[in-house]
Amino acid sequence: MLLKRYGCIAALVMLQGFIVRTIAQDLPIKRCATMEVLKISLEKDQVLKEQYENELLRIQKLAAERASNPGAREMATPVYIPVVFHIVLPDPTAVTDKMIDDQLNVLNTDFAGLNADSVNIPAAFKPLFGKSKIQFVLAKRTPGNLPTTGIERITTTQPSFSTNNNVKHVSTGGANAWNSTKYLNIWVCKLSGGVLGYSTFPRSATADEQGVVIYNVTLPGGSLAGYNDGRTLTHETGHFFSLYHIWGDDDGACWGNDGINDTPDQADASAGCHSGVVKDACNSTAAGIMYQNYMDYSSDGCMALFTLLQVSQMETTLNNSRISLTTSNGAVSPLKNADAEMVSIDNPVNRVCDTKFQPVITIRNYGALPLTSLDVNASVDGGTPVQTHWTGSVASLSTVSITLNAITTGANGTHGLKIQLTSPNGVADMGIANDTLSKAFIYPASITPPLTQGFELDAFPPVNWDLINADGSYTWERVTGVAKTGTASMVARNFSYPQNGQTDYLRLPQLAIADADSAFLTFQVAAAIQTNAGTLFNSWDTLQVLVSTNCGNTFTSLYKKWGGTLSTRNGITTTSFVPTASEWRKDSVNLTPYINKGPVMIAFANSTGNENNVYIDDINIYKKTSNPNLEASGWLITPNPSNGPVTVQFNTVPVNLKGISVFNSTGQKVAEKIIGNNASATLYSLNLGRYASGVYIITLVYSDHTISRKIIKK
Repeated sequence: MLLKRYGCIAALVMLQGFIVRTIAQDLPIKRCATMEVLKISLEKDQVLKEQYENELLRIQKLAAERASNPGAREMATPVYIPVVFHIVLPDPTAVTDKMIDDQLNVLNTDFAGLNADSVNIPAAFKPLFGKSKIQFVLAKRTPGNLPTTGIERITTTQPSFSTNNNVKHVSTGGANAWNSTKYLNIWVCKLSGGVLGYSTFPRSATADEQGVVIYNVTLPGGSLAGYNDGRTLTHETGHFFSLYHIWGDDDGACWGNDGINDTPDQADASAGCHSGVVKDACNSTAAGIMYQNYMDYSSDGCMALFTLLQVSQMETTLNNSRISLTTSNGAVSPLKNADAEMVSIDNPVNRVCDTKFQPVITIRNYGALPLTSLDVNASVDGGTPVQTHWTGSVASLSTVSITLNAITTGANGTHGLKIQLTSPNGVADMGIANDTLSKAFIYPASITPPLTQGFELDAFPPVNWDLINADGSYTWERVTGVAKTGTASMVARNFSYPQNGQTDYLRLPQLAIADADSAFLTFQVAAAIQTNAGTLFNSWDTLQVLVSTNCGNTFTSLYKKWGGTLSTRNGITTTSFVPTASEWRKDSVNLTPYINKGPVMIAFANSTGNENNVYIDDINIYKKTSNPNLEASGWLITPNPSNGPVTVQFNTVPVNLKGISVFNSTGQKVAEKIIGNNASATLYSLNLGRYASGVYIITLVYSDHTISRKIIKK
């Protein structure tokens, strides 16, 4: 009888096809798409179809044998199956840990037959009430033997998923399954088409697609009224362990059923929430249909039971088709009681600016117990370690940043820093393999301008320069065959950069600018854009020149250009930009405010906007000292004679200067620069280019006097 009834189901699914219907006219949902997914999967893969059919026959036979032996119908003790929830949503934090905990509790309670609403099971069906020993626990170990909470949150750009299994693959916006022989994979996502969930039967799908998919609104506390008590997962997990829909998916024809002898015949899926005895065209018995069964389509509040033989069927499947789940170590934590892990050395990044510095590290409590104390030993170049005793409280698997006691480095050059953790919670570390990290750093000597760099040598970054590439993707690099002068330059390949908003730094050596009246940085830049320069709210590539007076801990921006102001090519470029000889621009940055300010660090910073490549060449840092005549008189006009451009230069910021006027030889005022009440510069530019050659008078107008000098216009 059992074999024949299963044969009807197989014939229906594999030969007759399956019609997906709305379960009730007033509900725009399809409670379950498992049979539709099964049909499509088997139609695509003949080998898989044969494997599924053979496995179905094997389970039929074993289930029949078990049904004939009352003593073997129940497992003796609970078996715990490791579960991983892959939450795949645009905002995966919308599904809280509590919702997952509540869902797992519903699943375990329903399988164990401990659900409080079982009191609603009609008297006629109470003798059939089954209680399974299959239980579920959140995974504590990843397939790579790392600790886990059993909850994986994946941020996706996909607004929803269908039943095509895209949610089960990273390549299509989902999450890859964990080893399905060791874990029950449950994907939680938004499902389209009104589907609330679907599942796989043993051998009905490839290993990387085995598991259950549910709509996140069906979780306990979800937003779908009537279907938010968590029983969609109970239903789909029944499929996972070889249960079919209680009415047999025959569209009301009365010849199909679920192959379980203690579930009554039923014409079609139930909808909503019935009460009392319900009969239909396929069942006119006194007890009626079992709309309380988890494998029907009733709303969550009306589901209450698996039958004895449904439980037997699921446990038979577990002990045979899914036996590997029973020996998985996925629910066993790899954590030991006391284990501190070195995660990273955060400071120094690449260099230090003083012989004495404080390392900053991040550590993780890789132990099962809270971490409350730790000894950290830091040494440079194998010297005597400096110990820091840390106390605090860090939960298991959480991290903390620790600033260590100061340590001293040696002379200028490259050095090695070693950090080692010991005595977590005052005991021997139980995982010494993750206790130690080492890092090379530079203590460079400060240099004085001039500094020039054209990237002609192979070494990149140049000696005593360094790169900060936080995301490990594209960064500043040396390129040959593209240059303003020589044969090489450096480039940031924003055209190919996969992410926006990533900033990469090329940091120059420490500079000591002294004994000068002014200092400047100049460089050649070439850039292009592939979006119209007038586009609002676009994410532009941005080039900055930054300066730091505290060894790179903080920076001040001295130069910042993006979009059309950065581009040196007219129009837009939709291919990877390579500049021609004429597509370079010389830009300048004033470093005068940093004279006699101690060592400073200059950095070129590129922030990505997926526009186009940015090239830099011919970096030049130089300083200027005052003209002796400037020191003597307090102000100069240069050049004199001039062919047009003129600079009025003061040795200090002039006090009470209101303006600068230019008069021709007849006393007529031909140009004027109004200074106002707050002169703040020592350099003022004028241009006599449009005036005739001859003698002119430049007059400084103060609040209480004037001063004049002659200049010759060539």
